[in-house]
Amino acid sequence: MTRKSNPSYSDPAWCEAQYNPRGAVANATEIYARWPLESARVKQKLSHVALRYGPHAREEMDVFRAPSARGALIFFHGGYWRAFSKDDFAFLAEALVGAGITVAMPSYPLCPQASLEDIAQSSVSAVVKLWREVLSPAERARLVISGHSAGGYLTAALFATDWAAHGLPPTPFCGGLSISGVFELEPLVNTTMNTAIGLTAETARAWSHGGSCPHVAAPLVLCVGEQESPEFHRQSAELAHAWPEVCRAPIAIPGRHHFDVVEELGRDGTPVFKEAMALFA
Repeated sequence: MTRKSNPSYSDPAWCEAQYNPRGAVANATEIYARWPLESARVKQKLSHVALRYGPHAREEMDVFRAPSARGALIFFHGGYWRAFSKDDFAFLAEALVGAGITVAMPSYPLCPQASLEDIAQSSVSAVVKLWREVLSPAERARLVISGHSAGGYLTAALFATDWAAHGLPPTPFCGGLSISGVFELEPLVNTTMNTAIGLTAETARAWSHGGSCPHVAAPLVLCVGEQESPEFHRQSAELAHAWPEVCRAPIAIPGRHHFDVVEELGRDGTPVFKEAMALFA
């Protein structure tokens, strides 16, 4: 964000404790091990199509169509831009499709083979493909962008995109939902995750979002698990401060940590699900 560097950013132990949730959640491995299993079940249950949206092998998305859809949601997965895929998060589609929302679930190229700049461009390509060739007028009229963790960063990146330069309306979606997003990248430089991400101090500053301006005139909702580290809470709070024209104060989801907070998007009636559905109103 637009602030002086925190001296703690030079302390790898502090950065790791604040930004690596696998170390903070005792059963993290157990939680994300069940995601592909649940996703396989949902993919067997719900009809869907796999679509290419770019030349890279991972530039593919699954689209789960809701009958008589009243809107659509694109979900970008987390994994610090170096792990997971659409096949880990398809389980989120079940409740959303049941509520009349078409769900698009892209994979994207991963670090270190791709840079964050490459990945952000890939996410733009996914939106352009859906808007131009896939979504119905009703789905385009109520299109929501969402993402978790690294996908929360991509959600903000899409709000900072000049869509007119890509041949789309200046505001091609009606809202966004970032769950546990990371928007200021400098603290990641001294983490073990950066071995794959490959950030330098310069690229971390250049690719952070607080100093940019949103181009999309739509609400961006920021959610963070109540039990997440102070830095995850600060990240969303500072983006809200930097982008007051689209963001309100972040919402702390009671009793949730970094890994189970995203599961709420796939459960009808939870706080995160309700925030998502309110964007379609």
